[in-house]
Amino acid sequence: MLTSSPQVSVNSFILEVDHIFVCTTKYVAEALVLQELGLHCSSCLVRRVEQGTASRIIFFENTYLELIWVEDERAFERHFGCNGIHTLARFDWQRTGASPFGFGLRSKFRTAKSPLSFRQRRIENTRSDLSVRFATPNVVSLEEPICFVIPNSIALTTWFNASLPEHQQLISHPLGVNKLTGVKVTVSSDRSLSRAISLLCLHGIVTIEKGTSPLLELTFDSEIRGKILDARPILPILLKY
Repeated sequence: MLTSSPQVSVNSFILEVDHIFVCTTKYVAEALVLQELGLHCSSCLVRRVEQGTASRIIFFENTYLELIWVEDERAFERHFGCNGIHTLARFDWQRTGASPFGFGLRSKFRTAKSPLSFRQRRIENTRSDLSVRFATPNVVSLEEPICFVIPNSIALTTWFNASLPEHQQLISHPLGVNKLTGVKVTVSSDRSLSRAISLLCLHGIVTIEKGTSPLLELTFDSEIRGKILDARPILPILLKY
């Protein structure tokens, strides 16, 4: 049975959401449905040749959303087959029931800003993958979103500076949203949550609920406008702002 714990103060937790990813297909990511809904999609296409994946990025004031797909299935299986961190089941979530979502978590402690761009930083830190920390019970529980702790060297807060015009452009959304203030994920299984995900729920980082189909609900600016945008059925994403 899916269980949740009472929330404690978010401020007491040392981690926060750095970015969120959604496993999808190249066709869906390039449909730019979120851009049509009023979000500015970065023109920077991130390719990880060794991993066999690529992604499109949408930046916000305090996080970014990554739509990721498999470009080279053989390279993907070579890279991830030995550790099980990623699995094709998450990309085929409509059929398998696996959760297509993931959360990269960063420390709340800030580091000095880096002059490198997002693309440069991702390329330079490909060797840092080994320092990304996963919890095995969470990784193997395909019904719940995957979560992992990233090193500060690749965290958004390390390089993003909203005072720079080129960075400001990345978060200038026609929809007028700025800051992510809430994350809720619907899972289609009533199995007990892993300790890693339960800890995030306990500290109010994410909310998990049971439903018929995986869904990512993102709340921006504390839902001050009281509006909702639904990207379904193309993407399992609901925006509240």
